[in-house]
Amino acid sequence: MTYLPPFDLIRRMVEVSTERGELRVKLSYDDFIKILRMMISGVDVDERWYLDQNEDIAKAVGGGAVSSAKQHFVDDGYFEGRLPFPMPVNERWYLQQYPDVAESVRKGVVASGEQHFAEDGYREGRLPFPL
Repeated sequence: MTYLPPFDLIRRMVEVSTERGELRVKLSYDDFIKILRMMISGVDVDERWYLDQNEDIAKAVGGGAVSSAKQHFVDDGYFEGRLPFPMPVNERWYLQQYPDVAESVRKGVVASGEQHFAEDGYREGRLPFPL
């Protein structure tokens, strides 16, 4: 990540209220997407890897319909569940954390936790390693 917007900038984009003693944040869906795009614009996208993994985007970039892998990721790729770069998976931890994946590996449905994460796990919200 090369840039992270300051909290105060994001805070000014939302409406904060108190409900039953709890702070609540309210914003439109469009503002929510705008905040997410602002956040992910700081993500380093591995241009070559992204295009190798996403042939449709490589064709779009090659044909001039999309300016770059980074631009696609910020505009659409993140929202489509695409990875911006290869994420290393702690194989042992991943399989311990997700027994269903370990069972799929045991049965030969997927070759590894890393393959599962790249193909499905990321979009499912699974972590590749402990945070």
